[in-house]
Amino acid sequence: MPAGPMTREGCNEQTLIILHPKLGQMVNGIVLPIKKVFALVDSKISVEIKDEGRKLQGRLVAVDEYLNIHMDETIEFVDNQRGRSLGTVVIRGNNILTIAPVI
Repeated sequence: MPAGPMTREGCNEQTLIILHPKLGQMVNGIVLPIKKVFALVDSKISVEIKDEGRKLQGRLVAVDEYLNIHMDETIEFVDNQRGRSLGTVVIRGNNILTIAPVI
């Protein structure tokens, strides 16, 4: 499967995603997004947050069942231009629009 962004509001064209963190790892052969995000721990990710044109890029340290994430070495991007170095951040899951691996 291609490594495209995962969204909380919908799903990409290739995969039907069921958003229910308390269910098992797979539902009728469908991988839940929480398991995909857990697989990204210790890798570099890009997170788009609910704030006009803001993205954060850094190393994913931890994630929980609500998609709250802890990132290190985080850099802020505003309108696709590099901004501040933020270091360690924690982002509440309901403020996240997309999570994607950085290739």
